[in-house]
Amino acid sequence: MESINRKMMKQKMMFLLLFVYCSSLFASVIQNNQTVVDASGKPDKAQKCRTEQIVAVWDSIPEQDAIRVIEDFYRVYGANILSEANMNDSLIMKKYVTDRLREKMDRVRTAIGADPIIRAQDFNGYALNSIKITPLGNDWYMVHYKWNVNDDNPRNIPLKVKDIDGHPFIDYITPEWNDSIYGDSLLGNNIEALPIDNSSPLSFVKTFYAAYTSEYCRMPENLISRLAALRAKCFTPNALKQFEKAEKEYESDGLFNYDLLIDDFDFDCLWIASISYTSLDDNTCRIRLKKRRNSPATLTIGLIKQAEGYKIDSIHIEK
Repeated sequence: MESINRKMMKQKMMFLLLFVYCSSLFASVIQNNQTVVDASGKPDKAQKCRTEQIVAVWDSIPEQDAIRVIEDFYRVYGANILSEANMNDSLIMKKYVTDRLREKMDRVRTAIGADPIIRAQDFNGYALNSIKITPLGNDWYMVHYKWNVNDDNPRNIPLKVKDIDGHPFIDYITPEWNDSIYGDSLLGNNIEALPIDNSSPLSFVKTFYAAYTSEYCRMPENLISRLAALRAKCFTPNALKQFEKAEKEYESDGLFNYDLLIDDFDFDCLWIASISYTSLDDNTCRIRLKKRRNSPATLTIGLIKQAEGYKIDSIHIEK
């Protein structure tokens, strides 16, 4: 009997040691490895986005509360589209969506020419009744709906919820151009804010453009005014006039907030990895990047050196 007890004690000790080892191994795996993933749960190989923090593996908002808010929002929003009255959706958005996401959705809507919330230009009753919500973890959820009974390619729209004063709000919806990718690396929370470097023309362009595009990634509520302040600081009057002229040309077609510096209406965090910079001469630099659906963009930036540092004097978009 005594030998049996000793044997059982050894087995318990071995089990305890194995449990401790596995726990530490799991912690080391999730640390520093939050990766953008797609709807299948596989890492997005094109984007190796990492954080320097331990990834939370739980939701900060109870799952049932988040799902209720998402379902309520999509059903009310969809029903409003179908309604003959079709009330102003800003009242609906204000109840369920953060201010900063409402502003972003306006920019994305202009960029894609469709409603980014439903990823379509229209809606129907079957789609409204087919809405389903799937939890993805870490406050991310997938909204699914079908256009009709024979639809083999349902819409899959990832979104993230956030707790504000004890109430869940939708804080991010993945733009259509990123398909069904989700994960906190889409949010730009870990982009470091660096000062603008005036040591050389190329350093100035690199650090200015990084500061400028990172504002889009961080999605502050007052984004447009923050971008305008950066331009006022780093543009000459000539460049400001050029920017405003391009902006007004799009406004005349009902397209607001065109940004000459990105040749678009919104900028995505995942485009940062594609940006490259080239010095053409003492006063000219070139910026290349790939935007939505890998569409290329090339900007030629003309500079002037003044007493307080370099200023952007001209922007040319290569078409």
